Amino acid sequence: MLSTNLKNKISINNLLKFNFKVLFQEKSFLILNILLLIFPFLFSISFIFISEGKDIVVFFNFYIIVYISLFIFLVILRALQFFIINILDNKLLYLIFSNQVSRTKMLGSQYILLLIIITSNILISSGVISIFGLLATNNINLIFRLNLSFFIYTFLSVLFLMSFILFLLLFTSVQITTIISTLLISITFLSNIPRQFIETKESQLTLKFDYNGGQIYKVADLYDAFDLQKYVLNYQVKYPYLSYALNKFMVEDNRFTKESFVTDQIISKRLTDFWSKLNIIQENDKEISVTDLKIKSLPLDASISDLKDFRVNDSVNMEVYLKNTFISEDELKDLINSNSLEKDMKLILEDLYQFVTTITKEIPKFQEFSSDYFGEFISVDETKSKIYKNNNSVEAVLKKEYLINFYKYNLTPSPTLQNGFTFKAGTNENKFVNNNLYFPLMLASRILEEYFIDYTSKYVVSTNYELDKSNSGWISYSGSRNKFNLYNNLNLFNGTWNNYTNMSGFSYNDFWFKNYAKSKIYFNDQKNLFLSYSSYKFDLNDKNYIKTDTYNNYVKSWIYLLVQLFLALIFIIISIYKFNKIDMR
Repeated sequence: MLSTNLKNKISINNLLKFNFKVLFQEKSFLILNILLLIFPFLFSISFIFISEGKDIVVFFNFYIIVYISLFIFLVILRALQFFIINILDNKLLYLIFSNQVSRTKMLGSQYILLLIIITSNILISSGVISIFGLLATNNINLIFRLNLSFFIYTFLSVLFLMSFILFLLLFTSVQITTIISTLLISITFLSNIPRQFIETKESQLTLKFDYNGGQIYKVADLYDAFDLQKYVLNYQVKYPYLSYALNKFMVEDNRFTKESFVTDQIISKRLTDFWSKLNIIQENDKEISVTDLKIKSLPLDASISDLKDFRVNDSVNMEVYLKNTFISEDELKDLINSNSLEKDMKLILEDLYQFVTTITKEIPKFQEFSSDYFGEFISVDETKSKIYKNNNSVEAVLKKEYLINFYKYNLTPSPTLQNGFTFKAGTNENKFVNNNLYFPLMLASRILEEYFIDYTSKYVVSTNYELDKSNSGWISYSGSRNKFNLYNNLNLFNGTWNNYTNMSGFSYNDFWFKNYAKSKIYFNDQKNLFLSYSSYKFDLNDKNYIKTDTYNNYVKSWIYLLVQLFLALIFIIISIYKFNKIDMR
């Protein structure tokens, strides 16, 4: 009867208080917790020096690796070692306890206490980083997402690590547990190295498709093409609504390839079926008059054309009639601010406006840089456009090719362009080219098209034309990918880290094409060398086309989470059983 009363008097709260006092008398545990509290402050200072979202992701991922794989691991290991050693060394004390409370309750109180301490540390860490992020950066939404993923993943990892280390301590020695724990930490840093090997190997491989006489693409380029589709379709790029609309027009609606993209029919289709429907094309012709231009060079066939009466150094006047010109940036802004737009259209145009203003600011001498894109969307009404000399007594048709040639020559002169129609440098010529013929929105739209077509063309070809499975590139790729997928699927470390990387994601606002490249986007520069990411193999349909959603061809990370929780439950059940069998006499 006395024993029963004593058991009732010792509550779980009393056990927690007792274990707390005992645990924090251990200096090594106290020091580790102090370091655990200081570490997020030290990391948060980095926000002063980094502002871009992609850099925050890179730094944060290194932070979480060190936080979990080093500090949390050591805190759990040291705390559980301390409890178990105390139980074995102070058998008399714990024998008294065991007569007053059940051993399960005793062990449970220690488990709960450690979970509370570590969870408190995680919350403090998340809070500190969020506060610093709010004060020092403009990427607070990204930091909140990273912190939420960090908290959820770390909490679930702690449950598994506590159960596993407790299991090791009860069934092995402290020394063996320490050795195994050290190996686990090492494996955490090394388990993702095979991904680096296979990606390096695949960068040298090519796949062949039954298109255009045998189209060959690099494996790495195909992965970029499919990744772009994945992110664009999920609105996970810098200009999400504009990108989604343009991508849909190119891929789903028309299946453009690079070869078909430049034909006159498709150029007209792009202009009328996409850009014009955004209400950014002028309905009326644009009339431009310019006087006193000095001819510098004439086309090689000038003598047999209507330019036969024109000579180098002639002073000429011109009247230019342009059709389907793009509106100005100010007109685009006014259109966005009007109340006449539907919500989806407004979002697309807002993205377009941000893109135009950003790229013209970030690229000095934007007009010169983009001169190669001047031409496809220029439509000259040759029935009205004329070149005159001698008080308009002599005239010739101003052809589109003449206009394009002297525009480009004025901005980026070259010997090739000098073989065409050009004017000598002068105030009127510069004003004509730099003011009258400068259409930033048109040039930015052309750049945007070029950004996408290289990737969307690869996607269209690979999902609509047969892949040559007898090609050595496919055989090598398929074999190495099958082996890697087997390793990756059985690797619990990679699988569990996938949960974090899938939850945390990337700084999607930094997923965008490089300004000075014709078409290049990097999806891997935010990835961490030591973390695992969902990886897929190109999956073929019955026609040997790559499936359109092949980027979903991987084992879902939540499966590893269920396995992890199941193992944690097994470890804790076995540990409770073992703990109840310990001889404390």
